[in-house]
Amino acid sequence: MQLPPIIESAKARPLSYDPASDEFIFYDEIAAGKKKIYPLEKLSSEQLLELAIERQLTNEPTTTAVLGETYDNEQLANEMRAQTKFGKQMFEADINYLKFYLSQFPPEAFAQS
Repeated sequence: MQLPPIIESAKARPLSYDPASDEFIFYDEIAAGKKKIYPLEKLSSEQLLELAIERQLTNEPTTTAVLGETYDNEQLANEMRAQTKFGKQMFEADINYLKFYLSQFPPEAFAQS
């Protein structure tokens, strides 16, 4: 199965979440045929939020500066958890990016349910 390219550091970030097994799903597991992507459209808003938070926490350590404020990965995850305006924007940006990226995967990479 031909998967879209990914940078090595991004492989540590989950691409989806399987509510049946309560596990995050990673690129290498999909590439090896061990797991399938659980469609994001089938996740609840709470599950999507947990996915976005886990993606933030497993991202390479970075700082994000917005309007004079600086946030590290943990602080961004806390903003998402608290559902602040900024946290909601970061959540939407990550999930929209993830949906776009996953749209490049072949249909056989996805779980059928």
